[in-house]
Amino acid sequence: MKFTIQCEMKARWVPHFLAMLKYMQFLGNVGASRKVSIYADGDGDFRPKFKWNTALRSDAKPKNDQGGNRLFDAG
Repeated sequence: MKFTIQCEMKARWVPHFLAMLKYMQFLGNVGASRKVSIYADGDGDFRPKFKWNTALRSDAKPKNDQGGNRLFDAG
């Protein structure tokens, strides 16, 4: 399935966010499993805004939710 996500964030976060996506892609290509995360500091200036087709499901429940740290896994 292909879909598009529109993203808006401060320019200084873009390289970090894209590097995270690139690493996720790398792990998928080599068949490796790792936790991949970005520090979403609400007290700072990381305040991304995302838009996508609302017909897409976005109601997945986390496998683990400890103190607001959530792990999502479809496997």
